[in-house]
Amino acid sequence: MKLGQPLCAAALLALAASPALAQKAADTTEGGVASAYESKAAKDQVPLTEDLRKTSNEALQATLYELTELQHRDHQAHWNVTGPLFYELHDLLEHLYEEVFTMIDVVAERERALASPADSRPVAVAENAKLDDFPAGLMRDKQVLEQLSKDYHEVAQRVHGRLEATKDDPASQDTLIDVSRMLDKHLWMLRAFQL
Repeated sequence: MKLGQPLCAAALLALAASPALAQKAADTTEGGVASAYESKAAKDQVPLTEDLRKTSNEALQATLYELTELQHRDHQAHWNVTGPLFYELHDLLEHLYEEVFTMIDVVAERERALASPADSRPVAVAENAKLDDFPAGLMRDKQVLEQLSKDYHEVAQRVHGRLEATKDDPASQDTLIDVSRMLDKHLWMLRAFQL
């Protein structure tokens, strides 16, 4: 369809079903086609000030970077753990990376609800997770437990520190509380092997 041509009946019906898309289609300017996935009202979907939205998104994005890095570390250790605790840790680490992956999705979706893009690109995670390097290759069971306990503890402290920053956005704070609860549980499970 060329710019300026009338829309067919099916297109009009589809646009009528989605007022935001209809508005954006009507806003198409000469020389370009507007994205049907943007809405001028997107930032008004959640009743927060721009400052609150920015603060919450910063907390959520930092958490997303860290969770993505933890999920990769859990998976890396799952594949490469060796030693007498191999079987138990192999199973536990699968459970951990699956739970972390689920929480990554929850955090990213909260960011999107606040009209902010979620960034989980490998290069961005590597630059922003700010955790010590994770060993390459095979890892002894004791080394896995020590490294992941340290990593989970560090991220748990950071997430807990973000709870105050998001206190005026209860939904984002609640998301971070869920993350904090999960991290504490995972840390407990990892440390239980070291008693």
